[in-house]
Amino acid sequence: MQRCLVTVLALLGLSLSTASCRGKSTSNAPGECAGMCGKGTRCEGGQCIIDYSQDVCASSTRWDEEDYDRTAPVEVWGACDRDPKSLPAFEAVDDSGVAAYDPNAATVLDMNAGSERLSDDRLMAEMAKIEHKINECLSLASCYNGGLPGGTIDFQFRIQGKTGRVDGVNVKTPEALNVYGVVPCTRKVIWDYTFPKFNGQQMVVNYAIELD
Repeated sequence: MQRCLVTVLALLGLSLSTASCRGKSTSNAPGECAGMCGKGTRCEGGQCIIDYSQDVCASSTRWDEEDYDRTAPVEVWGACDRDPKSLPAFEAVDDSGVAAYDPNAATVLDMNAGSERLSDDRLMAEMAKIEHKINECLSLASCYNGGLPGGTIDFQFRIQGKTGRVDGVNVKTPEALNVYGVVPCTRKVIWDYTFPKFNGQQMVVNYAIELD
């Protein structure tokens, strides 16, 4: 089994990068974004995006990054841990209340937000906790399915800095792994989890788990 944090985006599909704080300022040409882009942002493709060349410090960590618990990694993935004969009739998890993440939807910038984000290390620590819940979904599906094949499960979701809550999540699996509620169950696991709050714009996380 392999797991990886594919990319972490600060906002609107920006590649993660860090830069020192600079005092440079940028103004948008008349008519671009209707003049709505404020300090620390620029107009690009008709949208206001964070501009790390301006006087916004692109910090990659929080002030309390070293004060958090680490969870032991999952040792065995997707193994049935109960007698399949004792299971009730299968009923999938209801994920009708889980919003999908739409990368093309308009995003509202919080001009009062700071420049913090969760570091990759912190995100990996949080995902280690989530993975145990994800594995419960896989283990149950394995019991009903008589085992699970290998394949990659891709997760994409967005975290709101002010609340630490996820406001949209997508899960994609190969057809062979899309059995007995794997997708709705894992979607709800991500949706129900609360990440640490941070003083910054929302973050988009792409994460993958590969089953051998």
